[in-house]
Amino acid sequence: MTSLATRAVVNLLYKSPFNPQSSDDPDDAVRALVEGDGARPPGRALDLGCGHGRHSVYLARHGWDVTGVDLVRDAVETAKEKAAAAGVSPRLVQGDVTELDALSVPKGLDLIVDAGCFHGLPSRMRDRYVPGVTRRANPGALLLMLALARHPVLKGAREDEVRARFTGWEVVTAESLAGQEMLRYGTGSPLLRKAFEKGWFDPWRYLLRRKPATA
Repeated sequence: MTSLATRAVVNLLYKSPFNPQSSDDPDDAVRALVEGDGARPPGRALDLGCGHGRHSVYLARHGWDVTGVDLVRDAVETAKEKAAAAGVSPRLVQGDVTELDALSVPKGLDLIVDAGCFHGLPSRMRDRYVPGVTRRANPGALLLMLALARHPVLKGAREDEVRARFTGWEVVTAESLAGQEMLRYGTGSPLLRKAFEKGWFDPWRYLLRRKPATA
């Protein structure tokens, strides 16, 4: 169960200058998986740390059966409003991404999107995050993760940790991103823009594929 301290930190960060106000547009990498060459047919998706729901709404508009989870109640309520305005009905849940069983998040996932959630979790929560997500993923499912390797408050997540923790997954790509690309997905304070432009956060994008289950 998420501690009161963790909940307080998350809620403070949500309202801080270091949390960009995301646009309603999906990341280019999400769009590529859904609409690009070799796009996957719609299936069951999970949006971890869904925030205002930009990826949950986008996936639902393209025929995906989507569950979005976020710890911040205000974010989930905003996501529900945006989904209603878009005429779609993803399942949007306020809760802890490491307690997917308690939240009744369905199994049989084909796509998992984490646009800045895992990198903010303390180690003990990462220990629960990985098996919880892995149990719900079909063999061959994709996990698209955006993670900052550095952050002034959060722990961050580096490539070596991602590879070490996600042993049930194959790392298909690990790509360092420029701050300018990150800024296209939302707006923030001048301080936040400077941080990305100077490379203070070191953003990375990972695409992982769930390995076949072993007998």
